[in-house]
Amino acid sequence: MLPPDCEPIMQTIQSLEQQALEIDNRIGTLVAESMRLNPLQFIVSQRKIDHLISAKHALQDEWDNAMNEFAICRLAYAAHHHFDQSL
Repeated sequence: MLPPDCEPIMQTIQSLEQQALEIDNRIGTLVAESMRLNPLQFIVSQRKIDHLISAKHALQDEWDNAMNEFAICRLAYAAHHHFDQSL
């Protein structure tokens, strides 16, 4: 069971995962489309892809931070819960 205090963090993690998946899908679409473009259009498309990759890296950093917060939350809950049971 998920500790109640950790639920908002888990929701954030799930949202970040969904956003990263959407970016991956957009990157895949742009890559497929760019293969059919002339060189100038390809360069423009590549810039869009680079921008999406940068956005995904930022999301991955947020996801890493959220996972760290989640781990801390679970450890704090487990320690507190264990302390309460030993009393």
